[in-house]
Amino acid sequence: MPDTLGTIDRTESVPPSALLHAKITALRHKHVWTAALTGIAMAVGVGVELLALAMFVDWWLDLPWTVRLLFLIVQLALFTYIFVRFVFMPVLRQPDDDELALMVERARPEFRSRLIAAIQLTRPGAISAGISPVLVDAMVEETEAMAAPVDFTHIVSTDKLKKLGALAIFVLVLGMAGMLYGRSTTWDLLKRSFLSNTPVPRKTHVTVLDGNKIIGRGDSVRLEAYVEKGIIPSTGKVEVRYRGRRAQEFSLEQNRDNRIHFGRTIENVQDSFDYVIFLNDGHSGTYEVKTIARPTVSSIECDQEFPAYTRLKPMRRSLGDLSLLAGSLLRLKVIATKDITQAAIALVGMDNEFPMQVNKQNPRELAGEFTVPTKGITGFSVHMLDTEGMESRDSAVYRVDVIPDKAPVVRITYPDRKEELITRQATFLVGMDVVDDFEIAKLRLRYKVSTVEEGAEKMVELDLEGQSPQRLRRRHEWKMGAFNPPLSEGSIIEYWIEAADNNDATGPGVGVSEHQFARVVSESEKRADLLNRAGDYLGSISDVAADQDKLNKNLGVIIREKAGLK
Repeated sequence: MPDTLGTIDRTESVPPSALLHAKITALRHKHVWTAALTGIAMAVGVGVELLALAMFVDWWLDLPWTVRLLFLIVQLALFTYIFVRFVFMPVLRQPDDDELALMVERARPEFRSRLIAAIQLTRPGAISAGISPVLVDAMVEETEAMAAPVDFTHIVSTDKLKKLGALAIFVLVLGMAGMLYGRSTTWDLLKRSFLSNTPVPRKTHVTVLDGNKIIGRGDSVRLEAYVEKGIIPSTGKVEVRYRGRRAQEFSLEQNRDNRIHFGRTIENVQDSFDYVIFLNDGHSGTYEVKTIARPTVSSIECDQEFPAYTRLKPMRRSLGDLSLLAGSLLRLKVIATKDITQAAIALVGMDNEFPMQVNKQNPRELAGEFTVPTKGITGFSVHMLDTEGMESRDSAVYRVDVIPDKAPVVRITYPDRKEELITRQATFLVGMDVVDDFEIAKLRLRYKVSTVEEGAEKMVELDLEGQSPQRLRRRHEWKMGAFNPPLSEGSIIEYWIEAADNNDATGPGVGVSEHQFARVVSESEKRADLLNRAGDYLGSISDVAADQDKLNKNLGVIIREKAGLK
């Protein structure tokens, strides 16, 4: 029997108090939400303040993107820490009934451990042997009686929540008011805080055209900016920072015709530098002017290839002796001081350019060629573009003297008179002397007869007998009786000799003799002319003989005087 009673005592338990459970639950809710709301207020206040501080510092110093990124990371990290530590963790790790009961007993000492005992001893299996359930039940009833008039939620202090909440609301309202007041200014700063590339808002918005520049060492550079919107100042400045040297400031010149434009030219730039342009309270970003050496010619090899008709072999020419035959091909091999992507030969005095080939294995080696024109060219230069996009400038000009292929020189050697008399059946001899630089390709007798086809020009092709001489001397027998219709007396023949060379590159060159005349006369007039000419010859011979006799006498006198003879 005692064993049965003992078993009953060990298995008996006291049911939990619904009143105490409800009060503990209400306490838990208030504790959790008070902590969470306090954390939210703290996160909002700190987040808005840090954001405002970052916007102010950015407006003041115009922070670069990397610094703004660092600021944003710090803000997000701190905001995340506050939210996790003071909002997420209180909700995730809520206090259990024992912790809450101890919290109440610390706040209300009159419970004297009754509340924690009433919570613990009413759990299943909590009453061990030797403890009377009746006593536990009585203690629970007494605790309920003490707890009934007490509001457990009052022990959770909301003072911190009220203060931080009020502060958060104030900061949030102040921030919204600032956003509304600042409008586009604060909105731009907010976008910059979240890493936008929007310019820092100023009273004067400065825009730089073509900010980063690459120039040749020793060139001048023009730094320009304009006021996009806002106040237009009358002056400005540009701050130049050379590497390893102190910054320099230069005043900006305002364009009189367009007041929003400002600029400054910096002469003879030797080193790279960064610059910032300041106009009123606005300033541009930091831009770089990079100086690099321009590509130049290190050496040139020139090879002249003569026109084929000259039959001359190619030859190497020096840059100081470029006297070139027109029509020749000049081949250039150029070595540059830098790696080249494009190059061209520019003819000075003409608008022609000839592209050059760049050696892929050695980008500093260039090859090109051009044909020497007959006129207009005074020299050539080499234009280059290197791998950095830098062009050659003020390239050396190499003088070229063009030697033209002269036309053949033609001279009529017979008859020697400007006008000759001939009969209708005569064989008229025409002697000629022709000289050319290289070869004579064609020879023609051209003439006009006053009484034939109204003096139309005619031509007789003279046979060179398969030769191409450089000099030609010959006579042509021109048979007057072969004319059809026959020549009438009184006709005047105007004739000349024409020669063409073998220049198939820039020619051919054509040489022409002086025009001479032949008049068709009767046989009696021809005989009279011959007699007159014979008389002239005889008279000339008599005059020569008389002059010779006179000279002999004078010579004899001189000899006797020298010898002292009388």
